[in-house]
Amino acid sequence: NGSKPGPKETLETFYRNLCSGEMATAQSLCAEDAMGGYLDRFRTRWEMNDSTVRKIASDIMTDISVDVTDSQQEGQNITIFYRWTATGGLNKEKIATLKKEEGEWKITAITDRH
Repeated sequence: NGSKPGPKETLETFYRNLCSGEMATAQSLCAEDAMGGYLDRFRTRWEMNDSTVRKIASDIMTDISVDVTDSQQEGQNITIFYRWTATGGLNKEKIATLKKEEGEWKITAITDRH
């Protein structure tokens, strides 16, 4: 239908790209000057592992789902409380903040939910 992905779809696409080593595509889903540290830390961990470990991680993380438990929207910004779940039951509670830039949702922050 040509509509832009919503915040949940943007997060799912971000994680799939991140976990398959597609750092440039993951970065494109983030607001400019946001998430650089997050991506750098992930990239460092990714590059420290050998190709076998990366392949296993990629296989596990490609089947990832984002289950939104709550969201709060203020104007062009939205905060999403969610759990992401990967193959094998690996899951984490997270909070993401996204903002609309030129009609597309861009990630500005992801933190652990405590």
